[in-house]
Amino acid sequence: MSIAISIIALGILVAFHELGHYAAARAVGMRVLRYSIGFFKPVFSWTSRKTGIVYQVGALPLGGFVQIKGMNPFEEGAFEDADSYQTKAAWKRAAVIAAGPIANFALAFVALAVLFSVGNPVEVNESRVGVVSRGGPAERAGIRIDDRVLAFDGTPISTWDELAGHLNASPDRRVTLLVRRGKVTRTIAVTPEDKGGVGLIGIGPPTTTVRLPVHEAVGAAFGKCVSAIGMTLGAFASWLTGEETKMSPVGPVGIVKMAASSLDVGVAHFVAFVTYLSLMLFLFNLFPLPALDGGRCLVLLGESIARRRLNRTVDAYVNTAGFFLLLGLIVVITVKELVFG
Repeated sequence: MSIAISIIALGILVAFHELGHYAAARAVGMRVLRYSIGFFKPVFSWTSRKTGIVYQVGALPLGGFVQIKGMNPFEEGAFEDADSYQTKAAWKRAAVIAAGPIANFALAFVALAVLFSVGNPVEVNESRVGVVSRGGPAERAGIRIDDRVLAFDGTPISTWDELAGHLNASPDRRVTLLVRRGKVTRTIAVTPEDKGGVGLIGIGPPTTTVRLPVHEAVGAAFGKCVSAIGMTLGAFASWLTGEETKMSPVGPVGIVKMAASSLDVGVAHFVAFVTYLSLMLFLFNLFPLPALDGGRCLVLLGESIARRRLNRTVDAYVNTAGFFLLLGLIVVITVKELVFG
């Protein structure tokens, strides 16, 4: 059930992204031909009698697209018809392209503002276990939620930072935890898994619920969005320069697993994770790469500066090549996740 809900949530993120393109295209007078959630053969479709737009759900629910008249430069009437993408001003075309990522940012911002106002789980820095991942080393060793860790290999500890620091520094090494459960104290041996040189046993810190007034929640939500984007860009820059970083590519399988795990912890954690994914969709789609929204916006900027259009054949080939390279990368990561876990 957690996996199914996670897949649906990812589908909603993509649907909202495409809804941004859809709404912007109609707002600037472009004709929308099709709005699809998912790819391949439709399992459901409906055609609006008023607008002629086809709404459909594809057999593969991950992904989606909006078909706008004239987006294909070889389409009949692409450079002649008034309601075509190609005949609109550059700023209108850029607005339609950028509307998808902006919709994802807006969704994350609103969701976080609501979460902060109704109750946001905030980590507490004490050595009490707040989360135990299913199937992880901690669960297998018998560690339970609300267990308080008193010592690590005989060294007294009282904060989560101390516990996490010791565990992270002990990958693939059997360690001993002195644990208090209720009025009973026991010793539990566990071996942290090596995750990129970091020892992890599948536990999380305890949390307390904090509710903010609406005006503070709005400010906190915006700050959280900016902070998450900044941290991700910083980690990406470190990864590109070869510096030590915990960043690694994650495919659809890994994302669904992480979403399901966050849902197991609680609804608030799941919402927070999904909003982070929405921010990553915003950021990823703005990268200036072919087939991505950022790449298309970069081309439009170049056209505006040069005051001439990019050759339609070059445009089509570059975006098609970029799409298949991106698809190939996703397939490679997914196969790696399925084979190696």
